[in-house]
Amino acid sequence: MKSTKIVMKLIKVTLNFLLLNLSISAFAQKPTDVLVTINDSIYNVADFERLYNKNIDIIADESQKDIDNYFNLYKIYKLRLQNAYALEIDKSPTVEQEFKIYRSELAEKYFINEKELGKLLNEALNRNDYEIKASHILINVDEFAQPADTLKAYNKAIDVRNEILKGLSFENAAVKYSDDLSAKTNNGNLGYFSVFKMVYPFESGAYNTNIGQISMPVRSNFGYHLIKVYNKRETPKTKNIAHILVETKDKNDAEAKKKINDIYKRLEVSDSFYDAAFHFSEDIHTRDKGGDLGIYNEGSLNIDGISDVLYDLNFKDAYSKPFLSQYGWHIVAVTNIKDKPTKDELKANFLRRIKSDSRSKILEKDLMLHLKEMYHFTTNEKNIEETVKLLKREELVNQPTVESNTATEMVLATYSDKKITAKNVLEHIYSFPRQYASVKTDDLLVKKAFDFYSYRKLKEEYNSELETKFPEFAHNLNEYKEGLILFDLLEKNIWNESAKDTIALQNYYETNKEKYIQQANFIGEVYVFNKKSDAKTYNKLLKNNYQVKEADFPMVYKYQGRFYMNDKRLPENLDFNSLGKNVVKYNNNYYVFYIREKKDEHQPTYEEVKSQVLSDYQNQFENQYNQDLINKADIKVNQPILDQLKTKYNKKNLN
Repeated sequence: MKSTKIVMKLIKVTLNFLLLNLSISAFAQKPTDVLVTINDSIYNVADFERLYNKNIDIIADESQKDIDNYFNLYKIYKLRLQNAYALEIDKSPTVEQEFKIYRSELAEKYFINEKELGKLLNEALNRNDYEIKASHILINVDEFAQPADTLKAYNKAIDVRNEILKGLSFENAAVKYSDDLSAKTNNGNLGYFSVFKMVYPFESGAYNTNIGQISMPVRSNFGYHLIKVYNKRETPKTKNIAHILVETKDKNDAEAKKKINDIYKRLEVSDSFYDAAFHFSEDIHTRDKGGDLGIYNEGSLNIDGISDVLYDLNFKDAYSKPFLSQYGWHIVAVTNIKDKPTKDELKANFLRRIKSDSRSKILEKDLMLHLKEMYHFTTNEKNIEETVKLLKREELVNQPTVESNTATEMVLATYSDKKITAKNVLEHIYSFPRQYASVKTDDLLVKKAFDFYSYRKLKEEYNSELETKFPEFAHNLNEYKEGLILFDLLEKNIWNESAKDTIALQNYYETNKEKYIQQANFIGEVYVFNKKSDAKTYNKLLKNNYQVKEADFPMVYKYQGRFYMNDKRLPENLDFNSLGKNVVKYNNNYYVFYIREKKDEHQPTYEEVKSQVLSDYQNQFENQYNQDLINKADIKVNQPILDQLKTKYNKKNLN
């Protein structure tokens, strides 16, 4: 399948008709005035002007800006479209799939509050400048827990926080109270992290808490968190690192300490880090590569103390003093370092991540509220509660059938002129058993399913109305569809058709041989001097194959590559046969030629110019194709209207 970008680029290059965005300028004629009728299809002034105004800046051929010339192109464009639709190219699987993908991409921006998205983007870009060192304590509570359970978890988090404020260390509290099992070994310590490394509510809680402070309970889908922030520092540059390891029996291993210090002295004197690691490191996985550990990302290496040590190494080939970890003594070095990307460079990536991480829930919530208001969404809470009684939880994985009856057809919500019934929600649940099997209670399960199903139906309703609600959306879609089917038409009926007719191609070559005659040319260097003496000396040295230092000669210019005799950089009326033998004077300069390869004017074979022949033949084939369409068409032009357009635009183009 062709990528969207490639297809669009090809359409632009091939047609000169690619449509961009809606922009109809003011004009004397009415937009609905008929300009031309082609095979009973009517095209008005607005359609022509929209195309003309949007393409005027990308038309390379100035003559095509003339209204008469552009009008001829316009007629061919419409005839090609009619031909493509008649051939049902718009119904081909390739076109339909490409169109579906493009519509989905184009529709995306209509489902997002751009202001809210921009706010989240700027926040993420600013947070990316810093990283946070923090610990946390987690009090578990289900995302869809009942209010009483949620309150109970919140109160427990408050009680733990109060106990810490009264003197219990945060680390001990993490071991004692945290529902995060890793707290038993790391005391709740999360190390340093930056934007997108944690779920969004937790990230915000950390970035909004001052150094040394403990946050109020922060709600995430895992439960409530207490966050203690230890430090906030500028995000470091991207570093490739290597290390040397000397293993220890224990932290008091004097022999290991002496060995690492001896290695450090070698580095201080003259040894390269690569050689020192290769010969002395005890890390068998990295020593053969000079200790290479690749790109360092915060938290990617479980080596005590390495984060702080590396943070202070800020130039290539910098290395640390020996430091002790749980594995032994290390020396780390920076083997390469890159500047941090700018905010502009990060924008596209951050936008994608915002739409896919937990921030997306903010955007979804915003859209949900908007759609509920737009479609007058109302719920019947009593019927939602009754639906819980209809749920067959024990049969969930078997995806049971939901019968239609009074109970299952009760209305849970209405929107626009539609309704959501208990049957709809139950069928949705049974269609996705894995998605709902882990939800703890039936109440929560039905609530979660109802919310999800309602959101999906509202989005479907909105999506189906985009063409009518937003004329520019419908317009852009139509433009893209026309571009797709025209490209497919050209590819199948012109380019591919002409390319496979090898006999016609060879006949075209034989008929037009003179077009492909190759001019005399040479490959080499051309040296230009002000002084004749310098040029003669240089020419003599070249002819005798001396190794010449160009810097020792005051050249005006030097050219190199393949040169044809009509090259503007060369003197006029050169004698091709004697080229390279003598210095040539031209316009008060002196030219020296060093010839590596020379070819006289010659007639290339068909195989040698096959690609150019194909291109030329395809152009001829396409022109004939266009002419056939015109000859068969019934075209009626409203000449007075066309004359008014000519007066308007040809005068404007002259100015």
